[in-house]
Amino acid sequence: MKYETVLVLCLLGSRWANAFQCNKDERLKKYRLGQGHGNGYVYGSVERETPPSTTEEKWWVNVCAENDNNDMPSECNRNDVLCGLTYVSVPGKDTLMTQEIEFPHSLSGAVEEVESRLRLNLRATKWGSESFDAQLEFECDDNLKTDEMVSSTWQDKQIRINIKGPSGCLIKNEDGDGDQGRRPHLRDPEDQHNKGTSWFTWLLLYALLFTLIYLLVTAYVNTRGGSFQDFREEFIDRSTQLITSLPAFVKEVAARIFNSGPSQRGGYSAV
Repeated sequence: MKYETVLVLCLLGSRWANAFQCNKDERLKKYRLGQGHGNGYVYGSVERETPPSTTEEKWWVNVCAENDNNDMPSECNRNDVLCGLTYVSVPGKDTLMTQEIEFPHSLSGAVEEVESRLRLNLRATKWGSESFDAQLEFECDDNLKTDEMVSSTWQDKQIRINIKGPSGCLIKNEDGDGDQGRRPHLRDPEDQHNKGTSWFTWLLLYALLFTLIYLLVTAYVNTRGGSFQDFREEFIDRSTQLITSLPAFVKEVAARIFNSGPSQRGGYSAV
């Protein structure tokens, strides 16, 4: 009995080791995953005509490993992140399931945030003699109450599922501004203003740097061949002159800009 318990714990541990844990992962817990469907999973289907039959692909997506209360079909495993079933219907005959592919949580891979979309990668799953990867891409759409599967494609041994809806949106904080990081047009105008003034800080830093370099070079040229004491005194003297003359220089510049200086008239003055 003890060994069976250890075995069960090891199996559970291996499942959670690579699983998408939405309440722990720093990136996943920012999104509203699992809120896009009442049962915590996303369902979608793609149907196409394949005369004389009709082929329908059905997909179930259950990203968060901590969500075990889903209603996936009996053909799928409760531990699947992605499960796909393909059915073929022929008029007058019973519907036949022709394909089944599953990606368990143990195959969970990298989490990416690309172009305002959440992208989840699933590593190779065996499908007969072939091996397939999968990519789940969530796009935010606040206008939808539930997630919708936009498309599903099989290409170059990779399955791509595109989902649009609330699951791809950031969770709003107490101020209701959770989406500001992804959508710049929602940012606080005051923040944008503060960010825009940073160029003045850089300009001021560059001006101070070039002034320091100018003083050092000038002091060195004027005391070339002399002692360090001569250089230090020359540098201090020129720095003092610059600092003392700065207010007059700023006043003169301001007077020229705002035309506030005394007007000067040409000609002779009467005595």
